[in-house]
Amino acid sequence: MTGENTVQVNPRLVRADEGESGQTVRQLLQEHRMEIYVNEQLAARLVCTAKDLENLVVGRLVTEGIITEAAQIEQLHLCESGNRARVFLKENGKLVPKQEEEPTCCTDNHVYLTREAGVETKHNPAHWKKEWIFGIANAFAQDSALHKSTGGTHSCMLAMEDRILYKAEDIGRHNALDKAVGFAVREGLDRSQCILFTTGRVPTDMVRKAAAAGIPVLVSKAVPTADAVELARRNEITLICRAWPDSFEIY
Repeated sequence: MTGENTVQVNPRLVRADEGESGQTVRQLLQEHRMEIYVNEQLAARLVCTAKDLENLVVGRLVTEGIITEAAQIEQLHLCESGNRARVFLKENGKLVPKQEEEPTCCTDNHVYLTREAGVETKHNPAHWKKEWIFGIANAFAQDSALHKSTGGTHSCMLAMEDRILYKAEDIGRHNALDKAVGFAVREGLDRSQCILFTTGRVPTDMVRKAAAAGIPVLVSKAVPTADAVELARRNEITLICRAWPDSFEIY
């Protein structure tokens, strides 16, 4: 599985106390580029990890406000190379150009379309227990195959109560979260009862994605920005950060 997303290289190793020490072996992530077309209009260009691409497509459409449910999709076709996804929607709601924002992700992702009137997502009160959060944090601490071999991925877990239902990895934290959202949408899960747990830092766009997906609990092992904390409060999202197996902070 990791071989599809990595390439082996042999960099020269230099040590402070020994000088150049010959070659070592490393696995590096390969950047996969994908375009998403919605009703034959270019909706997004993504740089991602070539795994779980259908979940990524559906999740990105949800977190960008283009759809709310998988039932709105008439057809999703991913080409053999995985470089182009074509999505046809059942309804013909008007799609308009999206105001381009400076991305906070390290990958070269760009989104070009959104709904003219946007979509509304109902938010139920967040339901969580500290035991669930610590349980997910413990699972995160076990690392994952792709990250263990490359050290270059972000992860996102989707949980309901104390059950981890899905785990995504990607070169970008936004993509990993979108893959988890896409899984929840495609499986028809009650997203108001879901928890997202990410390895990445949490700026406003990560909170905005959770809000668009209707997921009321967002957890990260990293830190939020002040603006993200304020946005989470306005959207009634429980934001938990610095989540480790022995402690976490509620913002």
